Amino acid sequence: MKKPYNETWIRNLAVQEISERWYFKNLISQVQFEAVKTNFPEHFYRPGIFVKIGLFLFSTIACAFFIGFISLLFTNTSGKTFAVITFICFLCLSFLLEYLIINRKLYHSGTDNALLYAAIGLLASTVFILFEHLEFWQYCVLLLIVLVAATYRYADMLTTAGSFLTLFTLMANLMMKVSLGKALLPFAVMALSIAIYYLMKKIKDPYYKNCRTLLEIMSVITFYLGGNYYVIREGNAWISNLVPSVQIAFAPVFYSFTALIPITYIFLGLKVKNRILLIVGLIALGCSVYTFRFYFGFLTIAQGLTIAGLLMILFAALFIQFLRKPKHGISDETEDERKFTNLEVILAAQYLGQTPQDKGLEFGEGNFGGAGAGDSY
Repeated sequence: MKKPYNETWIRNLAVQEISERWYFKNLISQVQFEAVKTNFPEHFYRPGIFVKIGLFLFSTIACAFFIGFISLLFTNTSGKTFAVITFICFLCLSFLLEYLIINRKLYHSGTDNALLYAAIGLLASTVFILFEHLEFWQYCVLLLIVLVAATYRYADMLTTAGSFLTLFTLMANLMMKVSLGKALLPFAVMALSIAIYYLMKKIKDPYYKNCRTLLEIMSVITFYLGGNYYVIREGNAWISNLVPSVQIAFAPVFYSFTALIPITYIFLGLKVKNRILLIVGLIALGCSVYTFRFYFGFLTIAQGLTIAGLLMILFAALFIQFLRKPKHGISDETEDERKFTNLEVILAAQYLGQTPQDKGLEFGEGNFGGAGAGDSY
């Protein structure tokens, strides 16, 4: 199915972004950069962040006035009639959304985002009005279908996050209906997170670049939360109305998950140079420390913060000293300080009459410009 946003322009935009990074690293000249922009054009309307916020707010208010005006024409109507009104409003906003994207070249400019969310809300309202007595999981299925369809067509990050959360809510609701499912829910969350993460790794279409990155981040976070001892124990107490919380089954397993998952993230983040794994791993490590301190801590908060601060300063100083010379492609230098490194390699190779072999300078399947990829990290 043909997508509303021009896919060729999106691919050209990706090429331009990579070329821009090369230009600021002095790997290509301004003439070459301009040549790339000429040969790979895109004509999207992409305003700045403040203009985008303004357009989003203005469009949201305009949609609210439109829906309110239509509703005033049909006062004292039944639920079925109101469902017809919301569906008509959905059709109108959907048509306007498609028209503006195709003819006005909007590309996540704020206006198209607001129209999309308003249309989804109207469609969901129509479904909920027509099917009032469904079970919660059935509403999740219907909402998931709508959100996935919207994500597939418009590659919107909010609908992507909504699809992800709805999918996990649906799974949790179904598993909570049986006692065994309740016990296995943490493992199911971790398994689904892994499946989504590796599924996203297989998607290379630049049309879904931002959605793919968002889902990778969210799946890495939910995988950790699925094995975190604090989340499992307190979640179990909340579900079972147990105050205070009691020890849970398989506690040693979740102790291990809480300790090992952040370390694994940090190790893999450094090994494969994946910034998402590294940052989430560092944050998860802090959460794990808090988890163990919450149940087994013997220090006051002030003592714990003081010791943690001193250890962080000590480790930071040691790693800066250790990585003063790059080790396995990892250095403490900022990327800007090493911006001439690739250029030096290229010039040396040209002088020696050899072709430089740099795995990072690739389009498409390459990892240059990816999440933390590059020769400096």
